[in-house]
Amino acid sequence: MAQILLVDDDLNLLQMVRLMLQRLGHDVVTSREGEEGLRLAAEIQPDLAIIDIMMPGLSGYDVVNRLRFDPKTAHVPIIILTARSQPMDKHKALRAGANAFISKPVTAQELADRVEAVLEAGVGFRINTGLLAEPVSADLGPPPPSTGTLEGKPTLRETAPFGPTEPPNATRPPWERPQPGVTPALDRVLEPLPLIAVVGLRGGTGSTTVAVNLACWLAAQKRAITLVDLSTSSGHVPLHLHLTPPKHWGSLLHHVEPPDERTVKALLIRHAETGMAVLAAPPMPPVETLGVPIVEHLLRTLSAGSGTIVLDVPQLDLASAHALRLARVIVLVLSDDPASIQTGIQSLMVFEQMGIPASRIKLVLNHVRRTRDIPAETVQKVLKRTLAVEVPFEPEQINAIRRGAPLVSTAAGSDFTRAIQQLARHVEG
Repeated sequence: MAQILLVDDDLNLLQMVRLMLQRLGHDVVTSREGEEGLRLAAEIQPDLAIIDIMMPGLSGYDVVNRLRFDPKTAHVPIIILTARSQPMDKHKALRAGANAFISKPVTAQELADRVEAVLEAGVGFRINTGLLAEPVSADLGPPPPSTGTLEGKPTLRETAPFGPTEPPNATRPPWERPQPGVTPALDRVLEPLPLIAVVGLRGGTGSTTVAVNLACWLAAQKRAITLVDLSTSSGHVPLHLHLTPPKHWGSLLHHVEPPDERTVKALLIRHAETGMAVLAAPPMPPVETLGVPIVEHLLRTLSAGSGTIVLDVPQLDLASAHALRLARVIVLVLSDDPASIQTGIQSLMVFEQMGIPASRIKLVLNHVRRTRDIPAETVQKVLKRTLAVEVPFEPEQINAIRRGAPLVSTAAGSDFTRAIQQLARHVEG
């Protein structure tokens, strides 16, 4: 018998799946929302978590990411349960850190088979079609050791907590092969790079606008700037600059050797007006994204010398999370609506769990609408943090995007530009 945490906002489905699992002899703890599910997971440390994707508040992907980053729950195998069954959905679930994927509606036999396979394999393996197990890629980071057993048999986590999580060296690129004496990526203390990460983990906050304008202003001060779009869903940095990059970081996904400096720099396009270099995201959402080792290699290559990287981060997957740990400054962009503020609270919690010092984080309240929902004073009180900058609503912003001319370059005296200049002083201080 295993203890299983089941998180799903659909009460009928929750009761049905719980009954199926109980008939298999398992002890089931349930939750109807992500935050409570995370609390329960940390409290009971279950043998398995089954997480729905489409939930209000925290999505299932958010829950999986936070379970993976919390040392208390990083060892818990996870099954994603969702009505979405496209290959892209399955791949996204596995990239988020899940060990298996089940599409709704689920039969009792399918659920039983998948649960048994995941419990048997442990967190170090993914269970694919036909219940075939494959080792979790190293870019997910090895799980911590566990002393759990299944029906008296040692689990893979117990027998070799760091071995089975690594595919054989011969089948992996050199920079992803484990090296003797090297601490796993998520446990290492990382020396910050000259990297400014602009983060907006909820759509509509205007974080890309902030990133682009900040990069343009810094470049105008004769700084060597590289603007990197780390979006996995068709990034908008080129749109803001009217660029059509012939290449993007997606071409690095299938490299069999670590890209050298020439290969990396060949992906950059020069923005004529500012002189800064731009590394675009793939124009179509990639089936996979950059792994932890390659994103670190990429950022270290781009930051070599005296240059500064401004990074646009619109999502928190393992690659972007690792980039945040390498950043000298993190600019967390919020808008003045309740959902964005809630995401901000959760983001700060995740950053803390990742070991990112609070001193590296600068909060920006960006007013993306003419009418203001929540005043800055309330935002600061709720977040228990002081805002670095409040960016005013700028009606000309939409025209600036259409023209491909960021406002800091065309509206030097505007309140918006002054706010970006203030932010530049914060991130350079």
